[in-house]
Amino acid sequence: MLKRLIVLVVLLSVSFVVEAKKAEQVKIEHVIYVTLDGVRWQDVLQSHQHFSILWQRYADNMTVYGLSGGVAPIEVASIPVSLPSYQSQMTGAVQPCQVNECGRVKVETMPEYLRSTLKLRKRDVAVFSSWPVIDDALESHPGAVYSNVGNIEVLDPVSGKPDAVMKKINRLQTLHHHVKTNRLDAYTFAHALHYFQKYQPVFMWISLVNADNEAHMNHPKRYYQMLTAYDQYLDQLMTVLSKMKLDKNTMVVITTDHGRGDGQDWTSHGGELPASKSTWAFVLNGQLKPVTHDGKTYRYNTLSIRPTIEAALIH
Repeated sequence: MLKRLIVLVVLLSVSFVVEAKKAEQVKIEHVIYVTLDGVRWQDVLQSHQHFSILWQRYADNMTVYGLSGGVAPIEVASIPVSLPSYQSQMTGAVQPCQVNECGRVKVETMPEYLRSTLKLRKRDVAVFSSWPVIDDALESHPGAVYSNVGNIEVLDPVSGKPDAVMKKINRLQTLHHHVKTNRLDAYTFAHALHYFQKYQPVFMWISLVNADNEAHMNHPKRYYQMLTAYDQYLDQLMTVLSKMKLDKNTMVVITTDHGRGDGQDWTSHGGELPASKSTWAFVLNGQLKPVTHDGKTYRYNTLSIRPTIEAALIH
């Protein structure tokens, strides 16, 4: 009788532990993918000066990739140029694209696949970008997902008209914009954050690009000002997720499209500058899928993005 009682107690204890572990494994319901175009790994990982809030408040609960000498190196799989990199991120394969003018991606992308596989409404897969060329990476068939790229007005996906908040930001972005047809990242982020709070999309890609523009123009002061602004945007995002009680079941992936050259070459990137292939990433509530591993070292690149996000959302 005593033996049976002991066995019963052990079984109940094991059951409680299993149930507790299950409770800890929260199902991912949303993924927010944030890309900070052309931001060097050195400015994110070597010095914490420009992303001080991220490091102080959130990094301890994130998986960090790209640390010098670390066990999780990450780089660009394609040539380190923006559109080729974004196409590889969205498709999970290096595409026959070498320049930003190569045109629309020809194969199904991850946003398109998510919508069809999960049978989502168009508004549940959303993309906001300051750079209009992102349109050539996010979908092979225009109109498959909700997207707003470049310095154009944002419309509500249900009414087809801007709501009060959208209307206010739309007006501001016509008065102040970045280079050429690029929108100021401040307005891109504001639109994206409002959209997430209103519609809670399953997948959202926030693509910010002004730092890369400032670096190309050799404006170090403005470049670093953008990094500080990005740090503040990320803090706002995390704060909103917490207030919405979505901070536990939302995967947040923060990364870039490419690095930059060393020394005086910091303004540029491309195949002629091997250093610009090195990147970085932060992941909240998950881990990237490695592309290869050698002993204890797992290697990651832009091809890690699609399988990571799909595995998180497709249960």
